[in-house]
Amino acid sequence: MKKLLSFLASLAMLTTMSPFYTVGTKNDYDDLKSLADSLGADTDYLNVVNYEHGLDNPDPADVYFDYLSKCTLLEAAYSPRSFYCDMVMSGSDMGISLLEILSHNGVILPSDIQQGAESLSEITLNEETDKIITAYQTTQCYTEFNNYEEYLISSQTYEQQINSLISTAESCMKNDKYFLITIHAYKMNQAVCGIGIAEGEWEWNGKSYDKCILTLDSNNLDNEGNAVGFREESCIYINSETKESCIPAYDLDMTDEPAYAVIDDDSLLNFKGAIKPSVEISKDKDDITHFAFLDTEYISAYSVKNGIKTPIAKPTYGGLNGPLSLNDIDSIHIEMDNEYNRYLNFRYINTDRWIDVELEDTINRDLAELYVSLDISDDMINIVNEGNSPIHSHLQIRMNEGTYNFSPYFLWYVNGDVNKDFTVEVVENGMLLKSSGKIEMSVTPQRFITSLSGELQYVNSGLITDFASVGDSPTDNDILVTLDNEQNVVFYFDENNDGSYDTEMRKVDLTGGSPYHISSENNVLVTVNEEQKIVCYIDDNNDGVYDTPVQKGDANYDGVIDASDASAVLAHYARLSTSSENIGSDTHTMDFDSSGNVDAADASMIIKYYADIQTS
Repeated sequence: MKKLLSFLASLAMLTTMSPFYTVGTKNDYDDLKSLADSLGADTDYLNVVNYEHGLDNPDPADVYFDYLSKCTLLEAAYSPRSFYCDMVMSGSDMGISLLEILSHNGVILPSDIQQGAESLSEITLNEETDKIITAYQTTQCYTEFNNYEEYLISSQTYEQQINSLISTAESCMKNDKYFLITIHAYKMNQAVCGIGIAEGEWEWNGKSYDKCILTLDSNNLDNEGNAVGFREESCIYINSETKESCIPAYDLDMTDEPAYAVIDDDSLLNFKGAIKPSVEISKDKDDITHFAFLDTEYISAYSVKNGIKTPIAKPTYGGLNGPLSLNDIDSIHIEMDNEYNRYLNFRYINTDRWIDVELEDTINRDLAELYVSLDISDDMINIVNEGNSPIHSHLQIRMNEGTYNFSPYFLWYVNGDVNKDFTVEVVENGMLLKSSGKIEMSVTPQRFITSLSGELQYVNSGLITDFASVGDSPTDNDILVTLDNEQNVVFYFDENNDGSYDTEMRKVDLTGGSPYHISSENNVLVTVNEEQKIVCYIDDNNDGVYDTPVQKGDANYDGVIDASDASAVLAHYARLSTSSENIGSDTHTMDFDSSGNVDAADASMIIKYYADIQTS
């Protein structure tokens, strides 16, 4: 939560002790304001006060759809509307700070933001400048930026963060560059523009500081409520010996457990930007692609590299649990052995994969016991149930387009009970389900929608009534995307330019269909064919190649059709009849009479088929 500045309170705390400044080749200055102005603070601040949109819906729509068009499928799969609105409603400090940095560093020009402007301080807030600020505000939604910021926060100790603040400020000041600082604490989450560093002597709240990181802060106002950019009270003061820090304007000090992320890479700050966007980021930033969220405290977690396990502690900042950000690892290993918990949620993310695992002891609810170990990497989830009763697993695997080449599906749900062990392996042509025992899982792939030109335009059934430009579509017009009563996404365009979007362009089923249940005695490869139908394969000769398609009637996936398959059909039919859950129906193998349902008639026909082949 942002805390607005209280300058009267801040001034009351200030005691100046004859400050002096040694700032590279700069001359001495009488005060910090003079020094800041020499660094461009009087003209290079955006003349806009940090503000909140307060949106219930994405607005303006064209900015939102521009954001959507830049999302990867991974990002778009995870509530892009919610991400966007949350960032816009959180205030525009990130957008304002990025524009100040990129403008001062020569990446963009003030006139790119507002026509005719020669400096940022000349820019005023209007509909067009608001769109640009909003576009840069949502930079933090993109995986590349978010991963790196989270990595800096969680992989560096507080002392390393302070050292990074000092060294980055010194090098950027030497090269006349601005840089980004994000501040995370219990009382605030704020982005500011770093502009330089000074050495001197200051005292705030009875503590002494010898270094000052000069900043531009979009919360800084004059007495009339106008933006002023720089204030001494909003700078970051540091004691270089104790590494203590303080931001007087926010009454922020070490007791608030602050964390700082410092980014001076313009290519990252303008990646997917609204003005002259960079198309690549530095390789070291691109490598930081693994991080995880742990939503329970009753676990032991380890990072694994070359078979070596290293304990990882769940970091905290601002009094809240933070994410685990990991770089250059092979996998994560988790152990849960606690009789007082029966639920585990673990999320693993990189730029190509989002894996969400929920495990729950659905049998011993009263005893509330969950004994489990979990290994998760880019391409595999392995669950070992070390308890005495089955646990229910719910897996979501979200992948970018290009991670597999057989289907325009990007999201898989895999749900079911784990008796002893269960593995899902992402392979080139599908999902490989493995277990040393029986597999009882339902699988549901969800598809995404592309425009006719092949560009991502619309994802997630929650986005149901908005306008999107399709570009290379036959109409070359805007398109209305809406959801009909059958949960189909329908595209309409204005054929006669009368302002009414009433000509249907195409219809797409976004529901993804019902779960596909698999009850198998063997490991199973689950694929989606060109007709968008699930097809399963087994390795019937144990040569490691899953090339035998499971035939209709082979209900237990053992490669033959016999009486055991009829028993499997009856067992599944009973489960369908009594379960309150939507467990799915394996109509591909169990629906022997092709009626669309799995029932006793299928079992009877399988018995008859088996008898016929025995006597033929």
